[in-house]
Amino acid sequence: MPQTTSTPLGYQGALSAGVVGAVGAIPGTVLSFPLDAIKIRQQTKAVPFFAAARSISSGVGFSSGLGHAVTQKVVTRFPMFLVSAVAVDKAEVYMSADRAAYAGSAASGYVTGSLASAAEWNKVQKSVGAKSSRSGGGGVVQRSLRAHGLVVGAQHAWKRAHFCGLRNGLFDSVFFGSKRALSSRGCSDSVSYGLAASFAVVADYAFDVVTKRLLALPPEDPLGRSGILRAAYRVVSEEGLGVFRGLGAKTGEFAVSYAVTGACAATVIKACDGIFLKQED
Repeated sequence: MPQTTSTPLGYQGALSAGVVGAVGAIPGTVLSFPLDAIKIRQQTKAVPFFAAARSISSGVGFSSGLGHAVTQKVVTRFPMFLVSAVAVDKAEVYMSADRAAYAGSAASGYVTGSLASAAEWNKVQKSVGAKSSRSGGGGVVQRSLRAHGLVVGAQHAWKRAHFCGLRNGLFDSVFFGSKRALSSRGCSDSVSYGLAASFAVVADYAFDVVTKRLLALPPEDPLGRSGILRAAYRVVSEEGLGVFRGLGAKTGEFAVSYAVTGACAATVIKACDGIFLKQED
């Protein structure tokens, strides 16, 4: 039997959720970026933690990667939190609130992850120290189109976007579902955000490795035809536990980033409520 929500979300609640994600992403990303850079090197170069840490201390691609990281997180998390709030609210009409948190967030995560894929692609290219093609500069999508032509270049860009969307859909489903469960058990915003992000990282890690390696390839390189499930299975079967190299760095990165977002949540929501009240007066 369809379930109905007792209190409709409304556009103000959705906007507040989006602002929480975007505003909290800025300090959270800055504070956690060293772990992000280490994680990307471990995932793409298959190096130990301390070797990856030494490589980022040289500053290769670090500062420019930070700018792209902040851009990607803000671009991703505003719609991530906003669209998830709307999708979950709509899904609650057809299922329980707990199930809606998982199902609605999976759908919204695919959409927002796909849309933010170009920013993430640029960030990964900078973080691994990639250089622009000799045939000309420009962003990664432009380079792909220039190297492969309109049709094939667009297909390459779409495959990366699709992988990003599937991975984000899984992450968002676990994150928002777990956050709801933790909050209902009395955890603070900071704790529930940080723990839920850690759970989601573990759940989607193999898919994230496959996606990061795809994004680390130069846009001019040809791509295979494997889907994300087949690619993840192949990586795990070939590398075993080695595929989880970087899991510690990513778990720490996301725990810090999302805990900071959670710590900002109450203040941001209060500020948004004040703005909305002034507009109504």
